[in-house]
Amino acid sequence: MNQQIENVNYRWLTEPTGDPFVDAGGYALEEFAKRYPDKDILELIEEVSKIYVNRWDANIYNFFLNSKITQSAFKGGRKIEETMKYFRELIEGKGAIGKGICRITGQKTELFPAGRNNSILSGSGTFVNFHNTFEAGIMVSKEVLIRNHFVPLACMSLQGRIALIHSNDNKLTAFFAATNCSENLHALAINVSEGILKSKYRAPTTALFRFIDKVFGDSEREYEIRNYSLLLYHFTNFSTSPDVKIYTLPATLFRFYAFTQRGEYKEDWNRFVEAYYRNSEYKGAKYNESTRNFDFEKKDKIENINCVEYQTWFNRIYECLLNEESILPYIRNWSEKHDFNIEIVKKYLTLIRNMKQEAQKKLLQLADFVIEIEGKDRIGKCIQQIKNAKTSSALSRFLINKVLPKNMELKNPPIITVEEYCLYLFPEDVYWRDVRDVFLIAIYQRLHEKGIYLNAEDIDDDDNINE
Repeated sequence: MNQQIENVNYRWLTEPTGDPFVDAGGYALEEFAKRYPDKDILELIEEVSKIYVNRWDANIYNFFLNSKITQSAFKGGRKIEETMKYFRELIEGKGAIGKGICRITGQKTELFPAGRNNSILSGSGTFVNFHNTFEAGIMVSKEVLIRNHFVPLACMSLQGRIALIHSNDNKLTAFFAATNCSENLHALAINVSEGILKSKYRAPTTALFRFIDKVFGDSEREYEIRNYSLLLYHFTNFSTSPDVKIYTLPATLFRFYAFTQRGEYKEDWNRFVEAYYRNSEYKGAKYNESTRNFDFEKKDKIENINCVEYQTWFNRIYECLLNEESILPYIRNWSEKHDFNIEIVKKYLTLIRNMKQEAQKKLLQLADFVIEIEGKDRIGKCIQQIKNAKTSSALSRFLINKVLPKNMELKNPPIITVEEYCLYLFPEDVYWRDVRDVFLIAIYQRLHEKGIYLNAEDIDDDDNINE
C-alpha cells in the first residue's frame, strides 16, 4: 500500500484489536492491498467501493444500514462519489467530535461516531439514548471506520445471513478473513461473482468444523497443542431486524477435535460422524457404510450422495458438541455394531465431560468383569438390563444386586468401594447417564476386541437415543 497520505495511522489499519468485525476488515484490507501495491488508502477504498456498487449491485445491506452505498436515494455512480466524499472528509478530520480514546483500539486520537451506517451491530445514532452520555454513536478512530468498509470481503453468506469467524489467535482470524477475501476476488476475476461469497454449508456448526479442517490441512501439529478457541458470528445488520447468533467452539473442544483427526483415530471418528449428517431435502437418505455415501431413494431410483456433498449438511454430532450436549448416547448406539477406539471416548470424557480418570478406569474394569461373569451367551441380556436403567438408582441397583454379589462369590478383592461409588461412579459433578453410556460403550468395545458383535437396533432410529 502506498502510504503517501499523512493523516492516517497505518499501523491501526491492520493491527489486531479484539473486535471481530474490525479485525476481519483489517485482514481483508491487507489482503486486498496486495493486489494494488501502488495505490494509497483512498484509492483502495474506491476500488472496493466499485466492487460493491458495480459488481454486487450495492448488495451489502446485511452489513450497513443507509450507508452511502446502500442508501436508496443514491443511484449508480453517485453511490461511489458520496462514499469517496465521506472518506476524504474522514481522513481530513472533518466531522470529528474531538480527541479521546477510541473504543476499539484504545488509542488517543480524533474520534468519529460509528452507527449502523458505517459499522456492524453497533446501534443506531437515531436513538441517542442507546449510547453513553447521549453520544451519536460509538466513538472510534478513522482507521476503524476505514477497516469496517472492507469487512464484506472477509465474510461469506450462510443461510441468508453473514458468517464471520474470529479466534483468540490472530493467525486463525487472519486465515479466515484472508481466505474469504481471496476467494471473493477470484470469483470477481473470473466473472462469476454477483455478491458476497456464498457458503456451500447448510449449517453454521458444519461451517465451523470445516474451517478447522482447512486449518489442519497444512498446520495440524502446530494447532493441536495450543489452546485455540473460535467464535462464529452469524449475523445481519439489515433494516429493522439486526440480529446475531454466536457459535462458540472453546479451546477444550478444539483440542478434542484435533485429537480425533490424528492418524490412528481419524478413521473411527470420521465414520461415526458421517452417519449423522442430515438434510431436509434428502429426508430418509441412509448412510451406506460400505461405500461411505448416502443412498437416497426417489421415484424408484437410488441416488448416491458422496462425501463432498453430504459434508456440507447439518450434522447432529457437531451440533451437540457446540451446544454442550453429550454425544455419548450416539457413541453408545454406534458402538453396538461398530469398532470405535476407546481412546477417543477417554479424551472426550476428560476434556469435555470432566469425568475423572479413576472413574473411566473403574468403568472399564466393571465392563471386563461383567463380560467375564456373563459370558457370550448371557451378556446380551445383561446389556439390556443396563440399557433399561432410566434413573441413577436403577443403575446403582444393577451394580449392587448384580456385580457386587458375584464378585464376593468369586472371593475377589472389592470391585467397588464406598469411596469409588461416591467419588467416581455417582459424583455430583457427573451426570449418571454418562456413567451408564460409558459402561455400555466399554462393554461393546471389549466384546468387539474378542470378535463378538451382538444384534443391535438401527442407529438411524434416534427417537430413544437419550433415554
